[in-house]
Amino acid sequence: MSPPSKSSTELKTRTVPMRVLVLGFPCTGTSSMRDGLRMLGYNDTHHMDSVFRDPSQIWPWTAAIYDMIYGKGKPYGRAEWDSLLGDCQAMTNLPSILFAEDLIDAYPEAKVILTLREADAWYISYDNNIGSILRSRTSYIAGALDPGFVGKFLDFARTCSTVLLSKSGRAALLGKGDTSKDEAKACFVAHYDRVRSLVPPELLLEYCVGEGWPRLCEFLGDDVPAEDFPNTNDTRMIRARVADAVWVVYRGVALRLAVLLLGMAIYWQTRR
Repeated sequence: MSPPSKSSTELKTRTVPMRVLVLGFPCTGTSSMRDGLRMLGYNDTHHMDSVFRDPSQIWPWTAAIYDMIYGKGKPYGRAEWDSLLGDCQAMTNLPSILFAEDLIDAYPEAKVILTLREADAWYISYDNNIGSILRSRTSYIAGALDPGFVGKFLDFARTCSTVLLSKSGRAALLGKGDTSKDEAKACFVAHYDRVRSLVPPELLLEYCVGEGWPRLCEFLGDDVPAEDFPNTNDTRMIRARVADAVWVVYRGVALRLAVLLLGMAIYWQTRR
């Protein structure tokens, strides 16, 4: 089944202003940044975890990805992004960062943050964690057992990851793209360079989450909270989400199997 076009999805309106675009790659502290922005009152901050918690978002975001890759219809504008992100004052992580240039164009007044990490260290972290989860046999089994939720979300996550790490998203989606280490790192570097070239210096903050609050709050014009800057482990959060989903699937399978075995036992007892 082909993904829907934006014309087939209901357009919602924006309810809060888009104030911050966090356009760093996953595994650069994006979960800590999401939690930090929420502490500063930026509600809500969109993140891949938002899609996990609300699977109804998978369909329109998939449509946006395929429209971008295949050039279907006119490019997304502010109305379309408001429909997807209209209840958010900030965004970070996938799937939004796939559309960094479009979002910068749509929200020129928003401040932009690039969460930083050295390319080699980033790749090792991404591949050993997100990559290994998406490639794991367990995730494929869980997806097959629960195609309606787990399978759909993991397929979406694989699509996002494939497009993120390949210079030719279309070829990658067709299984012909190069998503090697060198290709992934090249995409990482190119993404950061592209964002730097598009955003005026006064609207751009390049930031390492280990710096804490001061530079971030100065850039955003917010007071420094009394609490420490959050240290949310991207990998731990992702693994916990997948583990929870897999456990629910396996528990459901075990329960159905137990009911089946009990039914068979009762059946054979009644035949004696």
